[in-house]
Amino acid sequence: MKIIQKIINETLITFGILTAIFAILTFFIGDQAASVSTLFTFGNLAIPVKSIFQFFILSFLIALLKNFMYSNYMIKKLPRVLRQILLFVLCFILLVFMILVCGWFSTDSKLPWLLTALAFFLSFSCTIIITTLLEKKDDDKMNSALEKFK
Repeated sequence: MKIIQKIINETLITFGILTAIFAILTFFIGDQAASVSTLFTFGNLAIPVKSIFQFFILSFLIALLKNFMYSNYMIKKLPRVLRQILLFVLCFILLVFMILVCGWFSTDSKLPWLLTALAFFLSFSCTIIITTLLEKKDDDKMNSALEKFK
């Protein structure tokens, strides 16, 4: 039951961040991007409901991937850095898959692909840095607690 709660929480957090980012993007560049992407069909007025559901599906799938990569099974099988690299690659493949299936933008247009890759790389890098710092803090706290018992 705890894993289900964790997946729901991570899905909702990712979904909230993704929706907020696209709300801001829609407000500022929606009119210009309307001709390039189905995510901006309504210009700077709204995000299409269909896109919101697609964001939710993407958020859920990312939460599943993340929980699998940080499961006890994978922790025992792969070092942390390798798990993070594999998670990065799998999430990017998932993003490309969603772009193609949902038709978020044309496959022959280079600029949206470049901007998506850049945004993904930057956001994922920030996430990895924050996660690594939090894990290090937790490890230090655990080691400190263990030393008290020695």
